[in-house]
Amino acid sequence: MKRRLEQLLNELNRMEDLEENLQMVPLYEEALKLSEDIYGAYNLKTLEICNNYGGHLRNLGLYDKAEQVLRKAIDCAKTVRGTTHPDYATSLVNLANLLRMMKCYEESEELFLQALGIYEKTIGNRHFLYAGTGNNLGLLYRETSRYDKAMECFRRSLAILEGQDAYRIPYAITLHNMVDLYKIQGMKEEAERILKKEIGIYKEMKYEGTVLYAAALNSLGILYYEKGQYAKAYEAMQESVEIAREHLGLESESYQNGSKNLAMIAEKLGGMKPYEAAAANAALEEEKPVVKGMDICRAYFYEVCYPVLEREFKTYLPRMAAGMVGEGSECYGFDDEISRDHDFGPSFQIYIPKEDMPIYGERLKMRLKRLPKTFKEFGMRTECEYGGGRTGVFAIEDFYRKFIAVENVPESTNIWRQIPEHALSTVTNGEVFFDNYGRFSGIREELKKGYPEDVRLKKISARLMKMAQSGQYNFPRCLKRREYAAAHLALSEFMSVAMSLVYLLNHAYRPYYKWVHRGLLGLPILGEKIYDKMNQLATLPVKTEGRQMEWLVEEICNLCLLELKNQGLTSNPEKFLLMQGPEVLKRIKDPALKNSSPWVE
Repeated sequence: MKRRLEQLLNELNRMEDLEENLQMVPLYEEALKLSEDIYGAYNLKTLEICNNYGGHLRNLGLYDKAEQVLRKAIDCAKTVRGTTHPDYATSLVNLANLLRMMKCYEESEELFLQALGIYEKTIGNRHFLYAGTGNNLGLLYRETSRYDKAMECFRRSLAILEGQDAYRIPYAITLHNMVDLYKIQGMKEEAERILKKEIGIYKEMKYEGTVLYAAALNSLGILYYEKGQYAKAYEAMQESVEIAREHLGLESESYQNGSKNLAMIAEKLGGMKPYEAAAANAALEEEKPVVKGMDICRAYFYEVCYPVLEREFKTYLPRMAAGMVGEGSECYGFDDEISRDHDFGPSFQIYIPKEDMPIYGERLKMRLKRLPKTFKEFGMRTECEYGGGRTGVFAIEDFYRKFIAVENVPESTNIWRQIPEHALSTVTNGEVFFDNYGRFSGIREELKKGYPEDVRLKKISARLMKMAQSGQYNFPRCLKRREYAAAHLALSEFMSVAMSLVYLLNHAYRPYYKWVHRGLLGLPILGEKIYDKMNQLATLPVKTEGRQMEWLVEEICNLCLLELKNQGLTSNPEKFLLMQGPEVLKRIKDPALKNSSPWVE
């Protein structure tokens, strides 16, 4: 009998890896009976089988049978482990998950909280099991419209799981759980980004074709449907349904819901049968991305303005440059529907040498004023009271002096240090459409190389000092005193300087404050990781989740410290960043900067 039991358990493990889920039920029945016959109803082997079997039945949608098996698991765990053991907590979690799916929310929440309490006292609140339980509790809060509590749970779980290779899949699952919350807040682009990140992890981990992969595709299909991208929605949903049918069967919730979604999408595609709709629309439907302001400006310039320049200013065209650089979200590519209420619309900039301005500059300005103010379906550019002067004709030297106070690349360390970071970001963003003369682009390309190394290191040193002061020292002290306003101020200072440090580590300039966080996603070094952690810090409630926020601060500091070591800027293992500022100063070559205070930029 024991040999047969081991054979069954080995076969069940093999079938689970292959997701042969439907065929596993009779084998589980036989294994459970054998275990009870051999070892009795209350033993560790029976407990293990009950938990695994109950979870399997739950996933197949066989809830009544699953509840029977999982309640048996709790009785077994209580007898063989006691009510303070992690194994008992795990059995509570298994039943709580089932009750959540059965919409028995009150008992489910009670069991989740009981399990978290046991885990915290035994294995700690940084353990994988604690993270998983918090994740599942977050699902319950999401389903009962307690969205803030749900997001707190998910972010806490992410913080525990992130960066651990063994937990890549649970990390992806947690991302998936956050999608609906972003959609509820109207943040569909963020929801799509999170979903694609989740799917990317599954592909990286060779999880394509699994039930988890199918769930992610299902959510992506729904998101595309809500955005009106029906062909892409159908493609994602069809693949999801096929995986659910193969691995979970026709009775499963995943298959039935996916099939309904597929039919709904097919109806939008014209009411045909699914395969007919897909074939008929694949060639016809091209998704229309949101038209970006830069694309409008570029097209307007080449189709409306450039022919005028060739015809009426041909003599001077070799000394011109044109583009869209400077203030405005479209220059960063961050513009969206919200951006269109001001300083948006068909426009451009033309840059000419300062010495040319008296020759043809004013005539060029007057001629451009007579160009059509609308372009295709896009209306006239609307400018707010203080938004004027962003477009038109500029002397090259005047354009740069307006932002960085000098007409060319700064020649001294002192000048570099005096220019605000966001100003340097402003003159190096956007796009130059053409530059026949080369002077505008020549200055721009030199500026885009970033700060001179000594200046960069000086700024990095100051950032490290302020991160330590505001985030690692003052923020926890404010929390202990329950000075929550002061804690917010300390945290705000930390977030600002920490994000600035990430730009410096990428040899980039920090943009205007409202784009600092969004701009992290374009940085290859730490960009996405710090972006996610800053999101977590910004949304956690300081009064109740202060400890979790302290962990996040330390994780951000540790990530930055690791990158400092990667760049050869420190060899000091000390994690308190106040010790790292002076270390970075040692790498500076200029004696005056090297011997200056690390607190000063």
